[in-house]
Amino acid sequence: MSRSIDVITHFGPEADKPEIITELQNLTKVHALTVEDLYIKWEQFSNQKRQTHTDLTSKNLDEFKQFLQLQMEKRATQISSNSKINPSIKKPLINKSLNSSPLFGLNIPKTPTLKKRRLHGPSSLSDSKKPYTAGSEVETNGNGDSSLKLEFTPGVPEGNEDTKFQPSAKSLNVNTPNPSTFQTPTINTPTALKLSTTGGKILDSLNPENVEISPGNSNVGLDSTEELPPSEVRVEPFYDAKKYRFRTMRQNLQEASDVLDDQIDSFTRIIQDHYKLSPNDFADPTIQSQSEIYAVGRIVPDSPTYDKFLNPESLALETSRMGGVGRRVRLDLSQINELSFFLGQIVAFKGKNANGDYFTVNSTLALPYPNSPVSTPEELQEYQANLEGSSLKVIATCGPYFADDSFSLELLEDFISRINTEVKPHVLILFGPFIDITHPLIASGKLPNFPQFKTQPKTLDELFLKLFTPILKTISPHIQVILIPSTRDAISNHAAYPQASLIRKALQLPKKNFKCVTNPSSFQINEIYFGCSNVDTFKDLKEVIKGGTTSSRYRLDRVSEHILQQRRYYPIFPGSIRTRIKSNNIQVKKESNNVKGNEEKVYEHISGADLDVGYLGLTEFAGGFTPDIMIIPSDLQYFARVVQNVVVINPGRFIRATGNRGSYAQITVTCPDLEDGKLTLVEGEEPVYLHNVWKRARVDLITS
Repeated sequence: MSRSIDVITHFGPEADKPEIITELQNLTKVHALTVEDLYIKWEQFSNQKRQTHTDLTSKNLDEFKQFLQLQMEKRATQISSNSKINPSIKKPLINKSLNSSPLFGLNIPKTPTLKKRRLHGPSSLSDSKKPYTAGSEVETNGNGDSSLKLEFTPGVPEGNEDTKFQPSAKSLNVNTPNPSTFQTPTINTPTALKLSTTGGKILDSLNPENVEISPGNSNVGLDSTEELPPSEVRVEPFYDAKKYRFRTMRQNLQEASDVLDDQIDSFTRIIQDHYKLSPNDFADPTIQSQSEIYAVGRIVPDSPTYDKFLNPESLALETSRMGGVGRRVRLDLSQINELSFFLGQIVAFKGKNANGDYFTVNSTLALPYPNSPVSTPEELQEYQANLEGSSLKVIATCGPYFADDSFSLELLEDFISRINTEVKPHVLILFGPFIDITHPLIASGKLPNFPQFKTQPKTLDELFLKLFTPILKTISPHIQVILIPSTRDAISNHAAYPQASLIRKALQLPKKNFKCVTNPSSFQINEIYFGCSNVDTFKDLKEVIKGGTTSSRYRLDRVSEHILQQRRYYPIFPGSIRTRIKSNNIQVKKESNNVKGNEEKVYEHISGADLDVGYLGLTEFAGGFTPDIMIIPSDLQYFARVVQNVVVINPGRFIRATGNRGSYAQITVTCPDLEDGKLTLVEGEEPVYLHNVWKRARVDLITS
């Protein structure tokens, strides 16, 4: 009797019929579901039929049975196709790692206000539509196989089947790291790296025919014991650091939804102003209407059970509470010939919902690009005088800084030596992770023995102080050093994105030339605005593409344009989660013939974007304008491009998993000159100049 009441409670008065109750109860028994779970399946079934309400008729119940059967068969097929049957393997008892990063926190940020004036970008897009590209093909930055046989493994890029992991028998019972583990090392110190290539080799260049490589900082090499001369460059952060010091793991759904709503509403105002539309032109796309309307919303999948493979027929539009009570409506994109969409993208459409089931899109409204930064003639002349007419040199590198089977920093030591003696940059930007929490030796808790230390490091903070700090202190005090954390950094106590800066004092780094900034961060080096983000947007952004013109374009150009149009360093929502199958953790149920079995895959969380939804406002472009140079490290092949008059750079990883040399970016920007014609004068009440860094910059991608 109680089960009958549960059925009526969940399915409504329509289910108060003996034959319907019997059918639904049978389905709960056959598929081992609770009434609540069965009702959730029924809602999925109704959503797939594109109906807001599906009647409980015999015909629909028969179709519902087929729906459940297909789901069960699909799940069984995936398990059998992705697993290797091995009846002799038993599932061991594994202690779960406590090293996972927090995913969510809370509160609503506000983008820092800026005193800097902004002007619209170039009026002519003829040049910007044809991005600069590096002239030659470059080597792929593949990952080698790891030689260690450990229980926990580093992050493996999705779809990279070349990186395999074979656990040893002893690795099946590795405990969570604890102080005693650190005090009793179980492996020896790795030998020096065997580097197959030479450092300092130029792999690729952007704009080499127009700009010569900067000779560098003339002060580097001077006696550091004497009083330092005035710096040739000025580094100024362009954000409010206090707003990044929030507590994670405190997500409030109401505040998170407010942030997501604000994103849609703010773009509605931008579209309205840019296209000179009236507020009455915008309406709710989920309501049936025969009139064309304008609608702004977020791209989402049309089904909660999507399997990460989307197409133009499987997309829906999510509205804000103000624009459509937060409801979703499926999109009919059959009339659109060219498109490039991704989950979380804010879009603007013109169309109508004639039947109540679909919003038919007749045209898409391109989002306007943000403004470009400007400077006054007096400011530019001051920067020119500081550099004495020479060009600016900036170096950007991204971790990890040691191989998967080693803690050797031989490559970093060699790199810093070349920085001080040969390269001599004005600014050195170091992206994390410095000590990667997903590193195999760290994840397993097996730190090696360091014979060069009198006392062995007992914590990961001590490991940084003993390994990294002495090397970083050898950097010339005339070089400005900027540290940007990663959510995988073991030395960071803030493992969510956006991420607070590292604590320079705790790292025992000099105050005079070291600066720790947030992730993401915007800062100014002389007149040039840099935008840096240490989350892999280029890899995580998966597009839904339609049309030959769109698909034939270089993918990294499309992704860069999405970032600029969305005005956020990480416009994807929800964020990515990187997992891998733990090959040693398989449960096998032996059958009577002892030949076949069923496998249960166990997934291990490695890392991800780790978005803190309540603070996503801090990931927006500071001041609402584009940076002159945008640096976003990625696991993908290093590159340097000019997209919409913005220099976009992926410096690549400093070292590969196998210990081979990686790459870094060397940026040269000529000194601003009001007379050479490379700066664009913008008339107004007070004359200002567009920086046009894309005309004045050269980027070299070099082996580390």
